[in-house]
Amino acid sequence: MDARGPIAVLWAIRIVVLTVGEQDPNVLAGVRALGADTIVTFARPSLVAANLAQAAGLKYIPFLSTLDVDRLVTDSSYRAEVSAIPGIAGFHFMNDQIVEGYTSAIEQQRAYAILKALFPAAVVIYATRLDLLATDPTYGDLYVRPEFTDYVAPYFYPVGTTVLGPQGEDDPWEERLAYLLGLLEPRIPSGKAVLPVLQGFEQDGYPVGADLAYRQLAVYREFWPDIANLAAFWWGDGTAPLRGLGERPALRSGFRRLFAGLLPRPAPRLVPERPRAVGR
Repeated sequence: MDARGPIAVLWAIRIVVLTVGEQDPNVLAGVRALGADTIVTFARPSLVAANLAQAAGLKYIPFLSTLDVDRLVTDSSYRAEVSAIPGIAGFHFMNDQIVEGYTSAIEQQRAYAILKALFPAAVVIYATRLDLLATDPTYGDLYVRPEFTDYVAPYFYPVGTTVLGPQGEDDPWEERLAYLLGLLEPRIPSGKAVLPVLQGFEQDGYPVGADLAYRQLAVYREFWPDIANLAAFWWGDGTAPLRGLGERPALRSGFRRLFAGLLPRPAPRLVPERPRAVGR
């Protein structure tokens, strides 16, 4: 592996997560109409999906398991296959063979290093499951590793039958979310890009309105006032009891306003400027 090459420049990113639908032009058109600029998929890299995303004006970030990442090193034909897909802006990864959130620090480090070496212009994301900070006293020290992701992407979906107990939209779920973020915030280095992954679905029996998106982001901004990034989980696939953005016009309206209100900020410089000569 050759780690040399162009260095990834992070952008102010507006994501809609797709668990399905990345090869459906109608879904991609709906995502673009929200004002999103990027799709994150739970499918592996696909030439068809990459081309359709590009045609819709969307950046494309597919999924790789940690086993897939290791295979990039050991299987040259697989590496060539993935490398040949144009338009991949990045990857998100995890160990999908174990309980979600428990990808080990060693696996995170290895996957991040491999992907940054093989695809130096790509962003690499490992998402951070928040509820485990409250339920597992070892989780923060053993599994939260912001150095092995380009964006720290926290996620906890506060309205519905959550792991921490049921919450309706009118319940004080902001306090619970703020508590979780308060446990995470000291673990994130100053200046590290934060990408909130907000609830973009409604669970049967737990109705939500258009302001759910803004109310979630407001809690995140208590900790990171200058957030310029946002992800919505998820577009939806028609499977009860969860109804995603594609099925709930009120949610779409809320996220459309939120995406439009996030003004681009200058991307952080990852390489220092060359010092100017004295006297110039």
